[in-house]
Amino acid sequence: MTDYMTVQAAERILGDLVAIPTVNPVGRPWTGTQPVERAANDTIAGLFAPYAVSIERQAVSPMHENLAVTLPGRSKAGCLLFESHVDTVPADEWLDRAFLPRVEGDLLYGRGSCDDKASLTAMIMAALDLLERGLPAAAPIVLLAAGDEEYAQTGIKHFRAGNIDVAAGIFGEPTRLMPVVQHKGTARWDITVHGRSAHTSRPELGVNAILGAMDLIRDLGVYQEEIRSRYRNPLMTGPAITVSMIRGGRTRNAVPDECTISVDFRVTPGMHPLAARDALIDRVAGLGLELSHSDLQIMTPPLDTPVDHPFSLHVLEICRKIAGSQANLCGEPYGTDASWLSDRAPALVLGPGDISYAHAVDERVSLTEVVACAQIYREIMLTWAG
Repeated sequence: MTDYMTVQAAERILGDLVAIPTVNPVGRPWTGTQPVERAANDTIAGLFAPYAVSIERQAVSPMHENLAVTLPGRSKAGCLLFESHVDTVPADEWLDRAFLPRVEGDLLYGRGSCDDKASLTAMIMAALDLLERGLPAAAPIVLLAAGDEEYAQTGIKHFRAGNIDVAAGIFGEPTRLMPVVQHKGTARWDITVHGRSAHTSRPELGVNAILGAMDLIRDLGVYQEEIRSRYRNPLMTGPAITVSMIRGGRTRNAVPDECTISVDFRVTPGMHPLAARDALIDRVAGLGLELSHSDLQIMTPPLDTPVDHPFSLHVLEICRKIAGSQANLCGEPYGTDASWLSDRAPALVLGPGDISYAHAVDERVSLTEVVACAQIYREIMLTWAG
């Protein structure tokens, strides 16, 4: 019998997954011939092939796919979803070593090692351990290796559209084994300030769109502080409005007639991204500038699972038993796939690793922490029946 709850098993499975590039183009041109997750999903499917489980490939788009592995449970109630994403961000700054997993002491390095293949590995280990030992899960388990989390979250949206009866969900992300019950949502779009061109020798004949954009950016900062005072949250910082890019001007000797800023608006639980965007648009309409707004590029709702929900408390108890008494229910400023389930069932974000290493050069994770997380996942699988 194979023992899957070991550092050696974690190193082997995680190393194999990290060595397979599953880079999401994140909006850049894509020339692939198969989904970016395909080779990794082949490896995962191979791990489960010897067992009596359902293995389903879900075609999300020509670029992305999901892999769903379903284990039977003692209960016939809704399933318990364990989801981690397979895709990673690019590794342009360290391509020489990003997909050559290396172990130094307890740490495994490589792109995706922390975000998100460590969580995926822990979920695989937990499920394989149940199968190897013949231990039935309390409820049916769906392990979803999801595609396209890093850009448009089309993988989890595709799964959601299938209307599978999900009783609760665990979403793997680097949380240092702390169960996350709340995180922010996102609205992202461009605002263009329109002006009027003129020769720079006679700027008074034109309307400078860049100066207008500066006024707009200043007002967005004021508005951010206003809404932070209205939407306070004990688990996280308030709403955030970030101007992430700015593009303006056509030539060095003409007053710019157009300037576009990219806005990333992070909203807290209790706010809806679409309503928050509409309120911001109404606000800046009063600045006396000629403005136009692009369509939304990304919209994700916030995660808002009650801290007193029985599932939250059950998972917290297990985390404290395995990871230590310092574990607590918490909130985070980033977004995850969990937000696409939480209106239907309680959803928590929970996984090994530290978010500060995600997307970073020399991304890394503790193998001991991966094993501890697998133990937590396994205990949830064995004990939560809805």
